[in-house]
Amino acid sequence: MKNNEIKKRLMYLSGEDFYLFCYSIFIILDSLGCSSGKKFRDYRKLAFLIDILNDEKLVYILSNSQRKSLNPFDKECLFNSYSNGLMRRSEILKLIFTLEKKGFLILERGKTISEIDVSLNKAAIPESFFNKDIFSTEYEIAKKIKKSITRLKSLKLGTMLERIYENNGVKTWAI
Repeated sequence: MKNNEIKKRLMYLSGEDFYLFCYSIFIILDSLGCSSGKKFRDYRKLAFLIDILNDEKLVYILSNSQRKSLNPFDKECLFNSYSNGLMRRSEILKLIFTLEKKGFLILERGKTISEIDVSLNKAAIPESFFNKDIFSTEYEIAKKIKKSITRLKSLKLGTMLERIYENNGVKTWAI
């Protein structure tokens, strides 16, 4: 199990790694059951969730934030996550359009002009791609995220940002 973690760290360096983004998107959508016609509302949420999925410290902060007020270090971690999500939105948009062209994702116009809803096309993705042995840590983290942020796949972007950031003392601005 540890060997897989080491290999993933070497293979997927965070930042501008589109392979990491792709796997993260697939794991998030799969964990939330966003396939077979069930949609993940507003792709822009993915830009923020990718950071959380790949940082256990952020998951710990979110899991424990309802029980206690956050210290300045935790708020700084959340602020960095928020900033990363803002910077990553256009990259995620390009990536989901590419994944749609390849047949891996299904995109639909959302309820507003700026929303694009996303769903996995599992028939086009090899079953081995969702190997829970290789990505067991990420699937466990995705479960924790799902538990911490209820109704995640149907939330509006603003509501999700409020729950993750604003309710924990991080100032956000309109997107």
